[in-house]
Amino acid sequence: MISASRRATSSTLNDDLHKLGCVAVIEDDPDTRMLVADLIENVGFSVVRFAGALEFLSSPLTVEPSCILLDVRLQGMSGLDLQQRLSHRGSQSLIVFMTGFADVSMSVRAMKAGAFDFLQKPFREQEVLDAVCAADLAYRHRAGINRTKAAIDRRFHSLTSREREVLEGVVDGLLNKQIAAILGISEITVKVHRANLMKKMQARTLVDLIRDVSLHLSFERSQTLANADDGGFNEPRGWTADTRSVVMPTFA
Repeated sequence: MISASRRATSSTLNDDLHKLGCVAVIEDDPDTRMLVADLIENVGFSVVRFAGALEFLSSPLTVEPSCILLDVRLQGMSGLDLQQRLSHRGSQSLIVFMTGFADVSMSVRAMKAGAFDFLQKPFREQEVLDAVCAADLAYRHRAGINRTKAAIDRRFHSLTSREREVLEGVVDGLLNKQIAAILGISEITVKVHRANLMKKMQARTLVDLIRDVSLHLSFERSQTLANADDGGFNEPRGWTADTRSVVMPTFA
């Protein structure tokens, strides 16, 4: 029988979310695995069940789970080892660890490695549902950002070098005749390049264009900071990425 809290959660999810993601439950205790998986399925998630890490890794999943409910102490490969393996694979799944042991150092290690949440057994139904729903929403939000980033990057990199030069002037607030003088081309040519870049960037207005350029620079800045530990920080050439504003280079 589904508890009142589960019925309420199910109703809320059905009202607020268009489509729930896939959740992987990796737990070597069959009773716990069944109870947790059934609980999550009852609120609308699709669930895949595994008795161990190696079984999960060898499974030909067609959809990446938005959330992985993962027992820390598994036979064979541990949950922490699986977390590391998935990280090396570039998995975007968010991991919610389950453990029956209050091991602070283990919890800290898991969270530092990117775990989304940590549930200590025995846990309440609502704790599991809250953690899974939060992880699923966070996963889909991040996926949406990644899709936006990829789309803007494709548009930006479709610009010719001359169109990028004109774009710099446009976003810097220069008039067409000023851009023409700086680049040594005619004002009519600037207008042609401007129309082409607006079309390629799929920007209907100047506000749309500036927004997309700001997002592109913010994404580049984030990626540069993420890679800083791999050899030092280098600003993107030509453009200064600032999450608060767009700062254009001075034309020489």
